[in-house]
Amino acid sequence: MLSMAYLSSASVPYSDEDLADLLLRSRANNGRLGLTGMLLYRDGQFLQVLEGPDEVVRERYEVIAADGRHSSVHKLLESQITERQFPEWTMGFRAMTDDVVADIPGYADFFGSRSARLDGTQKASRARLLLEWFRHHSFVPAA
Repeated sequence: MLSMAYLSSASVPYSDEDLADLLLRSRANNGRLGLTGMLLYRDGQFLQVLEGPDEVVRERYEVIAADGRHSSVHKLLESQITERQFPEWTMGFRAMTDDVVADIPGYADFFGSRSARLDGTQKASRARLLLEWFRHHSFVPAA
């Protein structure tokens, strides 16, 4: 089984309605394809983890990379896993402002301007830390 994380920029801004629509379509596609993972979006940037059968994950990544709604698609991590890191996750959506998240203990802005100056290896290391934190500390969204 393969786990892959990528970072991309949206070609056009996403409204809350656009994100809700993406959520519905992605839930259906991922369920049909046997994929799990997580998706973060902020200020035009996506960070996504896809996990599932090797070929399915690679094919889904290629579809995303070729999708005109994404630009600057960069694979951050790719590794073989024996069990899913996000087995019970379904995609969820919650609109949050910078003021709200800044008050969360331990909050670090992965998408912030400081991250833009990091090289690929540094971004991959930060992505791995972020994903580990999510896996161990976040709630599992209701199905």
